[in-house]
Amino acid sequence: MKKIICLVIMVLGVCTMVKETPAEEKTETEVVLPQPDYQSGRPLMQTLQDRRTYREFGPRIINDQNLAELLWAANGVNRPDGRRTIPTARDSRDLDIYVLKQGGAYRYNPDRHMLELVNPAALRYTAAKQDFVKQADVLLVYVSNNQNKEYAAMHAGSAYQNVGLYCASVGLNNVVLGMIDRDMLHKELHLNEDDYVIIAQALGWPKKK
Repeated sequence: MKKIICLVIMVLGVCTMVKETPAEEKTETEVVLPQPDYQSGRPLMQTLQDRRTYREFGPRIINDQNLAELLWAANGVNRPDGRRTIPTARDSRDLDIYVLKQGGAYRYNPDRHMLELVNPAALRYTAAKQDFVKQADVLLVYVSNNQNKEYAAMHAGSAYQNVGLYCASVGLNNVVLGMIDRDMLHKELHLNEDDYVIIAQALGWPKKK
C-alpha cells in the first residue's frame, strides 16, 4: 500500500512539474495571413470624413484579420495579373512594406499574401525617435529601390493613404512618421545596398475612454 501511495505522489509531482513549465515562445518564420473581408469597414465617404492622425494608442493587439486587410489595402494583389491596390510608375511594383511588431520584423509578400520573418527582434522600439510611437502595436516601414525617388515617394504615399483610410473605416489609430532611424532599419531589416527607407507609419487601437 505504501508503495502505491509513493507511486501516486511521484506521478502527481511529475504532472505538476510539466504543467508549471512555461512553453517556449517561438517566432514564426512565415505567417500566412487570412484573406481580406472585402465587405469590412464603413463606406468610402464616411471613411474620408473620419480620416485623422492620432498619436495615442491603447494596449489592444491588432489581430491577423485586420493586419491582413490593411496590408492588402496598402499594396495587395487585386487582379489576376498580379497588379496591386496602388498605382506604380511603369508598373514597377518597387514598394516593399516591412511590418514591425511583437515577435519580430517581417516583410509583406503581396503575391503570397503572407509575412516573411527578417529579424526576430522587436525593432519598433528602437526605430522610433518619438516616445509615443512605442505605444503603437505595429510599425509599418515603407522601402523602395526605385532610382527615381520621387516615384518611390508617390508610391509610399499611395500605400500609407490606403492604410490610413482603412484605419478610419474600422476605428484604428495611425500616424505617418518621418522621424525614424533609417540607418538602423537598413541594417536590421537586412536591406540590399540599393534599398532605402522612405517613411514609416505607426498603428494601434485607440485608448479606452
